[in-house]
Amino acid sequence: MILVTLFRGPMRLLFARGFVLTMLILAGGCRAGASRSTVPDRPNVLLVTIDTLRADHVGCYGYRDASTPTIDALARRGVRFETAVVHAPLTGPSHASILTGQIPVGHGFRNNSGFMLPPQVKTAAEDFRQAGYRTAAFVSGFPLDRRFGFNRGFEIYDDRLPKGNDRRRTPYVERFADATTDAALRWLGAASSARAPESRWFLWVHYYDPHAPYEPPADLAERYRQAPYDGEIAFVDRQLARLFGALDVTNETARTIILVTADHGESLGEHGEGTHGIFLYDATLRVPWVMAGPQIPAGRVSRTVARSIDVLPTLADYAGLARRSDVDGRSVRAAADGRPMSDAASYAESLYSELELGWAPLYAWRTAASKFIKAPHPELYDLDTDPSETRNRVGEQHARAADLSRTLEEVLLRTPAPVAAPPVDSETAERLRALGYVSGGRVSHAAGVAQRDPKDGIHLLPHLNRGMSAARTEPELAIRELTAVLAEDSSLLMARRTRAVAYAAAGRHDLAIADLRALENKGALTAEDAVVLGDNLRSAGRLEEAALVLERAARENPAFAQPVISLAEVRIQERKYDEGAALCERVLKLVPDHIEALRRLGDLALLREDLGTAAARYERIVALDANDASALTKLGVVRMRSGRSDLAMPLFRQAIEREPRNADALLYLAGALASGGRPADALPYFERALEAGPPSTMALNGLGLTRLAVGDTAGAAAAFRKSLQLDPTQPEIARTLAEMRRQAVEKQQPEC
Repeated sequence: MILVTLFRGPMRLLFARGFVLTMLILAGGCRAGASRSTVPDRPNVLLVTIDTLRADHVGCYGYRDASTPTIDALARRGVRFETAVVHAPLTGPSHASILTGQIPVGHGFRNNSGFMLPPQVKTAAEDFRQAGYRTAAFVSGFPLDRRFGFNRGFEIYDDRLPKGNDRRRTPYVERFADATTDAALRWLGAASSARAPESRWFLWVHYYDPHAPYEPPADLAERYRQAPYDGEIAFVDRQLARLFGALDVTNETARTIILVTADHGESLGEHGEGTHGIFLYDATLRVPWVMAGPQIPAGRVSRTVARSIDVLPTLADYAGLARRSDVDGRSVRAAADGRPMSDAASYAESLYSELELGWAPLYAWRTAASKFIKAPHPELYDLDTDPSETRNRVGEQHARAADLSRTLEEVLLRTPAPVAAPPVDSETAERLRALGYVSGGRVSHAAGVAQRDPKDGIHLLPHLNRGMSAARTEPELAIRELTAVLAEDSSLLMARRTRAVAYAAAGRHDLAIADLRALENKGALTAEDAVVLGDNLRSAGRLEEAALVLERAARENPAFAQPVISLAEVRIQERKYDEGAALCERVLKLVPDHIEALRRLGDLALLREDLGTAAARYERIVALDANDASALTKLGVVRMRSGRSDLAMPLFRQAIEREPRNADALLYLAGALASGGRPADALPYFERALEAGPPSTMALNGLGLTRLAVGDTAGAAAAFRKSLQLDPTQPEIARTLAEMRRQAVEKQQPEC
């Protein structure tokens, strides 16, 4: 590390910047024949997807403890589908179905890790844009990053996720609902002032908050202390009120179709699954579907089963877009109108258990009344009498199970084997793993060897999930949980990889290295693993080994930035600053505006007193992420060294506002105040910096000098003594303390 420690800390911006405009919706062409919508009266379309929202935790679906007045009001002025189902319990594949109208075997995006939306698969945004709509999207979770292909067709695709200010957590994985709403409202405002009155837009807004970990803002956290998942849903509903309110203010509600749905639900412990991703029960497949707007009747509840693949054709129908033959879904407009419409069967899959855990994949075929799940131990459920899917009827209803199984097999036989994109880079894998999704590499399966039924291994998932969630924040807990998992199933590479991360967070780098070398010996060391191995070798002081590992990773993965940035860290630690800078410049060629490369270049410029270059690097980071407290603090240091304490102190205060216990920002603000002749004002900041810790000689000496300045000689002496205990080789401090003792004796004061 160079000079200044950076800080991160979790926070939510609960500012309502409301006002502004209308919103768009998402769709793709799907209605045969003449449309009831002509070009002049085409509606705006606003598609809202709420991550991880199960239908039975929404008020209009009968949940008494819900706080979802905005969604409930939308249902009263529009149509609610009593049963709506998705096709995969994972963010990426499910959104791909929503945006393309195809089931996963059609669009090819089969798992959050290792897949991209193929370029030949057309999206709703492309359809709407081709029809003359302005298109924009604002997403809140990393699984929808543009690198996976979701940005196609959008003029504006805002996937800017904040770094966050909690150093224990992986940065750039989530944006909270208030910040996403702020961004969408800004776009609506700008679009309203610039567009012609007859122009229309399609807007997709995605909220990630109900996804684990459940951390609603303070007031809702208190209210929902026993049910934080519901608190997250309530927070999103508040932001929907702001979003919909903007349409009211600009009188666009009457000409905007709004559709609110979810990508999947959440198990919440049902069937032994804590969150989602493994099983295909309705706890994770059944979601809300509420829509309202022009030509949509008010107050209707449709009993027709709606599917995620029906979103695109339905919105396209209302917008008057031509139908495409490559869409698996259908418009449910007739059902919304109250006309008879038969239920369509629904396909679902989860390859997560196979690709990430090495267990068997799961496939399902669902009708309105039954569901068959293909697994080593197959399952059949009567959804009318057993909606919670607790009684497997395979043994009782052989014929029904065989019929549904045959239909499912026909779909699978027409399906090519999953074709993954090139391996994800380590940064991508790290962000997905932070959200509980990825192991860092696809698990291989030996031909002819039976795969474990996920039902037989699900008892390990709570330990695995706790270990993954706690790897950085509570590493010792994570180590215990993951060690228990590996004791039962040593083949779970996800557990070993994550335990290495936990060992590193606990400072036990030798054990982290051992776990990673074990992966290497199995031939399972991915590019991401190599970076983690290199970082641990560097932290253990084994710089030559670290460089060899990282050089090989960079050579074998030339498009991946992280091995290069980690190698730059090695060179900097070796004091080979020019090599470190060259490596950071190489990263910027791979990924323009790579924040960590900019940060290292700023650090190196600061080290050589090139204040102009350092300032430019940190300013660019702040322009990309105004909440990057580390860059704010270092930019303040640059201002101080430039003699502009008047500009530095506001920067330090901004950093402290974002994280009140940030030791670096507190210390630098204290120093700025003290050097500006304000020792009394500086004193509490020195004390807070030491409380935030860990103690340093700089903080203790600053505290001692400041106490001297305000006349507290005893307190000053105590600070100097602690500083000398940390580093006895400080002759100036030792002389100052000796002089204080001499003066105390001369004045006959109590000995310091």
